[in-house]
Amino acid sequence: MRLYLDSNVLISYLRSEIDKAFNLRFQSSEKFFIACKALGIELIISKLFFDEIKKKIFLEEKDIKEAFKERGINTVFMGSTEKEKILKIMKETEIHFADATHIANAIEYNCECIITWNKKDFEKAEKIIPCKTPEEFIQGF
Repeated sequence: MRLYLDSNVLISYLRSEIDKAFNLRFQSSEKFFIACKALGIELIISKLFFDEIKKKIFLEEKDIKEAFKERGINTVFMGSTEKEKILKIMKETEIHFADATHIANAIEYNCECIITWNKKDFEKAEKIIPCKTPEEFIQGF
C-alpha cells in the first residue's frame, strides 16, 4: 500500500501539536507512523513536502530522510510532477497550486490516498483521490 504524506503530519509530530479541540495531533501522527512501519506501508514523500518542512520548521531534506530511516519507515522520495498535470488538476478542482501539486504527486505514484491534517484543503479533489487524517487511516485497520 502506498500513501502520500502531507508535510503537516510530520510537522504536528515533531512540534507536539494539539489542535483547537485539544486533540493530541502529535500522538495520532506518531501512531500513524508506527502503523506504517508495522504494516509495511510505503509513504510517498515529494520535493514539495521537503520544501514545506524547511519553510515551517527549518529541517533539511537529509535530516528528514534520516529520521524516517532511523524509525524504519518505508519511504519513497519522488521528484517533481509535470506542471501540465498540476494545472489540469487546478482547473478540474479549483484548488491552489501547492495542493494541486500534492494531488498530482499522489496520483503519479499510484497512492491510495493522501494523509493530511488539512482535509478541507483537498475536499474538492475527493473524486480524484481520497484524503484521510492519520486518525481516520488508523481507524480503518
